[in-house]
Amino acid sequence: MKYLPNLLVLIFCFGIFSPSFAGIYDDWPDDAICTWLEQRPNHKGYLAENNKRKLNCFNRENFSSRNDFDFFKPKEQIYMY
Repeated sequence: MKYLPNLLVLIFCFGIFSPSFAGIYDDWPDDAICTWLEQRPNHKGYLAENNKRKLNCFNRENFSSRNDFDFFKPKEQIYMY
């Protein structure tokens, strides 16, 4: 009988966390997926969601991949002493 509260807490925890099997991007609209693909066109998760929803983001008129730009690469090295 002394294990009953622990068992109830364990069952309660399984009940709360078990229904969270939805996909990561299921709640996001299609435009958000295409915008993320513009920023990172090689991301596996975004590409999988694009194929799953059959969006064809790369064929849209206003699609412009930002992969060509060097946003995250420094132009010159800065050394701090």
